[in-house]
Amino acid sequence: MGVVVTVSQVNKRLALLIKNDEKLRSVSVRGEISNFKEHFPSGHMYFTLKEGNSSIKAVMFRSYAEKLEIYPENGMNAVVSGSIQVYERDGACQLYATEIDREEGKGEDALSFEQLKEKLFKEGLFEQKRPLPVQPKSICAVTSATGAAIEDIINVLSRRYPFIRLKLVPVLVQGTGAPESIAKGIEVAQNSGCDLIIFGRGGGTSEDLSAFNAEIVARAVYASKIPTISAVGHEIDFSISDFVADMRAPTPSAAAELAVPDIREIYGGIVALKNRMGEKAAAKIEETRTKLENISRIISGLSPSVRIENNREKYTKTFASIKKDFSAVILSKETQLKNTEELMNAFNPMKTLERGYSVISKDGAVISSVAEIKEGDTFTVKMSDGEFMAMALGQ
Repeated sequence: MGVVVTVSQVNKRLALLIKNDEKLRSVSVRGEISNFKEHFPSGHMYFTLKEGNSSIKAVMFRSYAEKLEIYPENGMNAVVSGSIQVYERDGACQLYATEIDREEGKGEDALSFEQLKEKLFKEGLFEQKRPLPVQPKSICAVTSATGAAIEDIINVLSRRYPFIRLKLVPVLVQGTGAPESIAKGIEVAQNSGCDLIIFGRGGGTSEDLSAFNAEIVARAVYASKIPTISAVGHEIDFSISDFVADMRAPTPSAAAELAVPDIREIYGGIVALKNRMGEKAAAKIEETRTKLENISRIISGLSPSVRIENNREKYTKTFASIKKDFSAVILSKETQLKNTEELMNAFNPMKTLERGYSVISKDGAVISSVAEIKEGDTFTVKMSDGEFMAMALGQ
């Protein structure tokens, strides 16, 4: 066994070796800028300088960054000057930049990205945008079985829509063979019985995400019979597959948010719908009750007994008026009859007879003169209480 040393001793040794290398104290490195990030609180800039399959991390502190005449951006060809040092805590070798000079043209990776993007755009692969299922029953996740992406997707789906069935199609998401693995995974998902496919991975460097810029992946996504959501990297990262998918999500978690509704919102919607239905039903019942009451009043008004009852007072007043008028007529007639009776009594012969007078008649004819009777004639004498026969004896 050799000499045992600590990690910090190794890192210090490396730092010392690099620091004593005069060729690395002041160096200018040509490459393509990627993974550029500016730390706004501190003002420091962090990026990667790459060429082909080789790369080196770089940092430019604020004091130098403030003096830059150009603003670095991903895909830019540049010559970065500074010194190579080892960051002892991580044992990482990186370029401490003091100057950045732009070179004409884009970097190799950026140029390849733009060329493929233009090619697929002209072929119409970016135009297919199908609607996502509103309430999918099953989702297929095409991603790494051990990455953070699948964990994020599971957590969000469990919280938002616990009824969903999730099937994982494990694939390589970076490194050699990753594009072929992803394309195959999307193809396998076609026969999974799923309603929706989420494919992607968590964040990383542009090199880590490069598998999703492969043409084979783009064409597999376009050929999918099932709607797709691309969830590659962080919010600021864009890949070729983002443009081909039916929908792009900035992160795997966001993809899960887009994929399913929130059960709490569904429940709230059901409660709101129930309340609206209850309000409409109550309004309809009240409207029907009012109509029934109106109809009942109309029917009641048409009932003979009700009509008679309603007109009873009128009939009573009319009857009383008729009775009064009839009584007056009767009284008038009684008065007339009494007057007539008195008049008749005044001219009644029997009343005269009652006063001592008599009526003499012969052969049924009334004798009004002595000359109408001869001696020996018989005649009838009628008095108030009877009559008798008499004979004329002479004059």
